[in-house]
Amino acid sequence: MDGEAILSVSAAVVALTQLSKWAGLPDRRGPLAVLVLAAVGVAVWGITKGQFQYTQAFSYFSGWIAVATSAAGVFGFTRSGPESLTATKAPPAGAGASPTT
Repeated sequence: MDGEAILSVSAAVVALTQLSKWAGLPDRRGPLAVLVLAAVGVAVWGITKGQFQYTQAFSYFSGWIAVATSAAGVFGFTRSGPESLTATKAPPAGAGASPTT
């Protein structure tokens, strides 16, 4: 992906991310939603190009990262990221499993 393609895909993914946030997607699901929407955006762009070659795999990967970081600001990754990570982990077993009284 060249710079122009990354900007085009980023604009669409940022807008789609904002629409999903307005539709009520919770902040804790934001990081995963951004990564998935960025992957979908890059995949759709790649399909429309019509010629995927394995030699372009890193170009698609780096484009996906650039698009994801552009859209990450919509959900505020630094604000919503820790909540989503800690919500998916089970509490530790043993002495730490019980709350301190």
